[in-house]
Amino acid sequence: MKWQIKAGEKRLAVAPEIPDYERDIHDPFKLRDMAKAVERILTAVKNNERITIFGDYDADGVPATALLATVFTWIGFDNFDIYIPDRHNEAFGLSNEAIKKFSDRGTKLIITVDCGITDVEEVKLANDLGLEMIITDHHLVPKELPPALAVIDPKRADCNYPNKNLCGTGVAYKLAQALLAHVRDTECPSGHSVSKWPPAGREKSLLDLVALATVADMVPIVGENRALTHFGLIILAMNRRPGLAALARVLRLNPRHITEDDIGFSLGPRINSASRMSHASEAYELLMSQDTTLADKIAKDLEARNTARRRSVDEILATANNLISQQGEVEGRGVLVVGEPDFSLGVLGLTASRLVEKYKKPVFVWGVNGSGEVKGSCRSDGSINVVNLMAEAGGREYFNDFGGHVMAGGFSLPLGRETELGERLNIAYADLDKDEVERTIFYDQALVLDEITDEFYNHLRQYGPFGPENKKPLFWLTGLRISEVKMFGNGGLHLELKFKDLTGRVIPAIGFFFNKDLVFTPGERVDLLANLEKSHFRYRPELRLRIVDIRKVG
Repeated sequence: MKWQIKAGEKRLAVAPEIPDYERDIHDPFKLRDMAKAVERILTAVKNNERITIFGDYDADGVPATALLATVFTWIGFDNFDIYIPDRHNEAFGLSNEAIKKFSDRGTKLIITVDCGITDVEEVKLANDLGLEMIITDHHLVPKELPPALAVIDPKRADCNYPNKNLCGTGVAYKLAQALLAHVRDTECPSGHSVSKWPPAGREKSLLDLVALATVADMVPIVGENRALTHFGLIILAMNRRPGLAALARVLRLNPRHITEDDIGFSLGPRINSASRMSHASEAYELLMSQDTTLADKIAKDLEARNTARRRSVDEILATANNLISQQGEVEGRGVLVVGEPDFSLGVLGLTASRLVEKYKKPVFVWGVNGSGEVKGSCRSDGSINVVNLMAEAGGREYFNDFGGHVMAGGFSLPLGRETELGERLNIAYADLDKDEVERTIFYDQALVLDEITDEFYNHLRQYGPFGPENKKPLFWLTGLRISEVKMFGNGGLHLELKFKDLTGRVIPAIGFFFNKDLVFTPGERVDLLANLEKSHFRYRPELRLRIVDIRKVG
């Protein structure tokens, strides 16, 4: 596919709007059922009823669990436990087995974070067993809401909350805001001292967790989400959470200069590696730890797990590509489906993402868990909503479970049904309306090397933090003469080119997971589409270009 390259809207000509907490952060009580949730939690605290926090196992659910647990710790309430399911052997969200376990050990109230919105039958079981439930989630809402005491999800059709795109930890933060604000405005629960109740504004110290999850979960970084991330990065720079500080040290990141890129490419994947290669409780312990020695140990363990995860992805990718080739002509298929019983369940989503990058089609990848159930992940190429696709392919009559977002989802099937998955999805794909996949790249500004300065970079940062719907400024640089070429990383997967400006100053350009079919030599001239970034790797600040696309000149 050949890209058209055109100048886009001149957004950099408009002065950036700096995030403002009072202006941009909305009243949490605008979320439907928030008041009911707060009242029930405070009743549980007053009566010392056992609460279970049920979190998802990814880099959104784990910080959300840690956030709510921290708030309970602040208010001196310790009759709670947390439960994060095993990614490999349990389904996404609530399960009947878990509900029964909570009932047996005396739980009276379950609060979900980053999950639960589709778990109608599980909530019915909880009700039958005498447990009450508060659902906090941000995923797409099904036609039938779970019959919980409170269902807090900004995507509810009857919810007027201005920001529909909070991540799961963002929703948990709104609950924390509401809980603390309500008590300050009324009275502390019996047995809790007003003097010990967290002072106004203390919840802002939780924003490092919100920033971590907002970036890792790839929700739009605009409006309130942009403000939450902006202030969360400031909290991260204060180095207050021993676990994240330890992880930054292990990754040789300067903790005082953590950016959204560091979260997306470094911190987030390590948090996710716990559940992918072991259990998410390890990441939870890291986020909650106040012991620097323990935090250092867990951080090193997570880095080792992430290294193992990368090896696992590479092995599965090689097998998946072979299987796709054996299936015949790729061009004629709308959706690619690939799987093996021994595929590691923890890396299916990563594998699907890499296959989408290669084939430019929606991809479904599956494996089999220890209970003999097919579990899978799917990613879209932007042409179709994968949740709608699964609904059209059979929905609940075919899948044991499915859900997710427009671009990414998960599913489970009884063993044996995977043989017809590809046929069903391709029939459904043919029947559904497709969105046009963008084939034109719009850049923000033409740039020459001499304009790349710290002052210019600092000006660009005022438009951030960047992410979905607030993309990094994209620059068009033409006729650059290569002075040096280097491949680096394991197996030479990454490309570094160096250029010199008119004064002889060297400007590096980095391309990660670069196409090895393109070979460059010193002296050649190229045109670049690139972002400008500042690396603080090994505590050494360096302005550099991040290659988005490149072509040779002449």
